[in-house]
Amino acid sequence: MRRRSPLFLCAAALVVATAVPAHAAAGPDPRVTLPGMPERLAPDQKCTSFPGRPLAEAPWTRHALGLDQVWLLSRGRGVTLAVVGTGVSDAPAVLKGRVRAVGGADDDCVGRGTFLAGIAAGAAVPGQGFSGVAPLAEVLAVRGTGDRGEPDPVRMAEGIRQAALAGAGVIVAGAPLDGADARVRSALAAAVEADALVVVPAAADSVPAGGAGVPPEPAPPPGVLAVVDTGPDGGRPGDAPRFTRADLSAPGGALVGPGPVGDGKWTGSGSSLAAAVTGGAAALVRAYHPGLSAAQVRERLLRTAYPGDLPALDAYGAVAGAAAVTVRATGVEPAAVRLRPADDGEAARGTAVAVAAAAAGTALLAGFLAVVVPRGLRRDWRPGRFGGDGPDAA
Repeated sequence: MRRRSPLFLCAAALVVATAVPAHAAAGPDPRVTLPGMPERLAPDQKCTSFPGRPLAEAPWTRHALGLDQVWLLSRGRGVTLAVVGTGVSDAPAVLKGRVRAVGGADDDCVGRGTFLAGIAAGAAVPGQGFSGVAPLAEVLAVRGTGDRGEPDPVRMAEGIRQAALAGAGVIVAGAPLDGADARVRSALAAAVEADALVVVPAAADSVPAGGAGVPPEPAPPPGVLAVVDTGPDGGRPGDAPRFTRADLSAPGGALVGPGPVGDGKWTGSGSSLAAAVTGGAAALVRAYHPGLSAAQVRERLLRTAYPGDLPALDAYGAVAGAAAVTVRATGVEPAAVRLRPADDGEAARGTAVAVAAAAAGTALLAGFLAVVVPRGLRRDWRPGRFGGDGPDAA
């Protein structure tokens, strides 16, 4: 049997060193079945009290959005992100101590608002692979539905107004908005006045039972960022709820997030989840480029998106991409990309992986030189036989 050369052993070491992080990024364990987060509760249905199921691995969106790279630049610190929906509970560890509520919005009977807030801005917690898109942003909870999640356009419009007046830099609406509604347009005017970016779902999260003929959602008002959901394959199901206008697409299918009690995880799909993801990305941009207005952040998210029939969110491009001409024209100079210091274990693990890969590459190069150079000198650099070890082989 042929003896394996040092070059082969070094190459094997490199494969082992890089295989571990690749496996770790493969996504959640498919054997774990997560409960589905409800959109609303029936009149006789009790409040959501199931703690979810433990899930230590990262959701697919973390890799798809390149969040580990984005977090080297921004994690949303200093930005307040409002979720207007069923309320937000700070019981889950990923939201503990980071939720400020308007009125009684700190009580989430349904769990949907907590789920959206976790997706947008859940913190990184030791032992959990889950993290929201902007894990250092502050969360503002605002009621925009009935207590049991009943759709209420009046409360949704008023919730957007309250969020703007309370200082939110990014506002995520939990339901589509009708741009023809005078109350919605008035609330949006208040958000523009407060320099808050409003992100809305372009479509409903689900089609009602027996609602095959349900018309598409009305067009959202100008100035908001309307988002539609895509799944892990980058597309939408053929029977997905319809929409009239969307500005952007973002991950919203089979997402993982926290529930209103406990630290287990839930799953859900829909355009409101895609709006939460995009709202988190907007918070990253606002934290990294504090001189940009809400309108400029919206333009930046659209300009840096992946091109297609419907542009797809590129979180890293939005944070690190070059400034647009419209931004420079206002006197805001583009800042050079700057790395922020690591402040949790995720960055440390990323650094460790990079160091291990570099060390393995160095070992591979050294093994190559140790084998090739001496043999080349012995042959006076004459070519050897194909398939053999050269004319000087023992």
